[in-house]
Amino acid sequence: MPDILTDVTSEYLASMEPSADDRVAEMEAHAAEDGIPIASRSVATLQAILARGTDADRALEFGTAIGYSTLHVARTGTDVVTTEVDGERIDAAVDYLERDGIDVTVTDDPATVDAEPTGDGTVFIVEGPALETVPRLDGPFDLVFLDAIKSEYEEYLAESLPLLTAGGMVVADNLLRGGRVAAAAADTETEDIEAEYGSSVAALREFNEVFVDHDALEAVITPQGDGTGVAVKTSDAP
Repeated sequence: MPDILTDVTSEYLASMEPSADDRVAEMEAHAAEDGIPIASRSVATLQAILARGTDADRALEFGTAIGYSTLHVARTGTDVVTTEVDGERIDAAVDYLERDGIDVTVTDDPATVDAEPTGDGTVFIVEGPALETVPRLDGPFDLVFLDAIKSEYEEYLAESLPLLTAGGMVVADNLLRGGRVAAAAADTETEDIEAEYGSSVAALREFNEVFVDHDALEAVITPQGDGTGVAVKTSDAP
């Protein structure tokens, strides 16, 4: 866990994370060994909790990676439409999901993704850049998860909100970037924040402000994982 909280608090929260079954543990080990970014177990579990709690039919995920968060949500019976550009990661995700008994379809044509819920947690992996594929998807979705290119989060939100039902949930991962976003916000001496802290930190600072002040959302940013934003869509306004 990034050093956002005190060490003792971080260690305690890590000890309280839900236990991992064999599949989850295998995926975590794969991600750690190959340096593949995935959500923390608690954030993936949060998504599953929200999917169950809202009785979600369909979820939209930005960034499949090896299918870690996808697996958690699909296990609830919620269909997941997820985007990914890396072919090797798509192959790994398909392997993990199918071995878990989840039906998976991979396509590079978003128009072929059926908007009718299956009710059994089917996964549709759409291969290609999210900002090119998501505008061609049909809604509605009940849950949106942002976990891909940080500099594109604001655009992901803009593209997905019109597809999200009123009362639908948004979860955004990595909003604190190991504490660097807060450090950048508190830095009153550095003129070029992007040069000092990196482009993703600068972009997330802007995104976080848009996220919590958005007219169509009621949103908070929590220190869970690497900083997790959670919001509910409160109106049909995009």
